Amino acid sequence: MSTSTSRTGYHHGDLRNALLAAGSEVAREVGSEELSLREVARRAGVSHTAAYNHFADKKDLLRGLAIVAFEQLAVELREAAERDDGLEELAVAYLRFAMAHPAEFGFMFQRSLCMPDGVPDPLEEASRGSQAVLAERVIQLQATGVLRAENPEIIGLALWSQIHGITTIVLDTPVFKSIPAEQAEGLARACVDTIVVGLRA
Repeated sequence: MSTSTSRTGYHHGDLRNALLAAGSEVAREVGSEELSLREVARRAGVSHTAAYNHFADKKDLLRGLAIVAFEQLAVELREAAERDDGLEELAVAYLRFAMAHPAEFGFMFQRSLCMPDGVPDPLEEASRGSQAVLAERVIQLQATGVLRAENPEIIGLALWSQIHGITTIVLDTPVFKSIPAEQAEGLARACVDTIVVGLRA
């Protein structure tokens, strides 16, 4: 996810992406609560009126940022899956993403950013895209006899809960505020290994 935005202009048709890049930058600096569409437009070098042509309001912008973040998370999880036939690298990739993008990770999972029921929801779709990587790995491990052949959705949810849980604890709790990245990754590996033991066939 780009952390810089052109101050001299943008290619025609790229204003939405320029605003998303600026929004990511502002969110890192001040958090989602203090982020404003007016400031994001200023960072992108356009008027706030131009920004409203692409995002109806701040919530719409945050939704766009969350969608982009989920899409990038899915890419990084798939790359991790290619390096490892188990689950450790998936857990580490999830943690690394969150540590590299704490602002986005803070609002990616806010249901308040979802579209109303009955309306197509690109945020839900993007979220499912990243979860699909873990779901595919669970099915593979069940097929090879590593994980027990029970409901793969329940097993996937148990694993995601562990991975997301340790990630959130490392990011948000005071006791881990100074933990080195290497040690945090070791915790992620150990935690996912612990739950896999309980899910073995």
